[in-house]
Amino acid sequence: MNAVLGFSQLLLSDTSVPDGHRRKLQHLREAGDWLLSMISDLLDLSRIESGPLSLQRVPVDARAALEECIKLRGPLAEADHLRLILEDGAAPLWVSADATRLRQWLGNLATNALKYNIPNGEVRFSAQADTASGRVRIEVRDTGAGLSAKQVSQPFQPFNRLGREPQRIQGTGIGLVISKQIVEAMGGQISVHSEPGQGSCFAIEWPAAEAPA
Repeated sequence: MNAVLGFSQLLLSDTSVPDGHRRKLQHLREAGDWLLSMISDLLDLSRIESGPLSLQRVPVDARAALEECIKLRGPLAEADHLRLILEDGAAPLWVSADATRLRQWLGNLATNALKYNIPNGEVRFSAQADTASGRVRIEVRDTGAGLSAKQVSQPFQPFNRLGREPQRIQGTGIGLVISKQIVEAMGGQISVHSEPGQGSCFAIEWPAAEAPA
């Protein structure tokens, strides 16, 4: 798969390639990216089911992770005329988490919020500390179609796309399953609140951490 993606990228960078061939190469690249993502998700799910994940819990700046997530998905949001908004200020907010897995979780939720949004909609990100409980709450809220009461109880079931299959939006239905397992393995909790026509809000609560020296 890496060879297919690599050579397609090399051909796309060649200005002598005719436009007709370039469009076909672009389709090849997009299909390859989606297949690689699906393979990675399946491998993660297999690792989760076969035993405990290998995680390295360190202090991670949740707000910096949100800013990075927004930056990486900015082009996708612009292409679909969606706005990405970060709330609650810019001061560092430290959580105890595996940095790579935290970014993976945020990426999964941000991608879903973009894919299932409405035209000219928005996705809002926030992170707030609760000093009483010693935890940090991170939320990703979208302006999409929302979920019914029955669907709200099903988003963490493997391969369940909650009736989105007719929309022909790429996906496997296991991203949220992986996210839930990752969050709980790091001592966090994940929840979802949604109503039809009112969008969805996915949230996690992480153990807070002291700022690194």
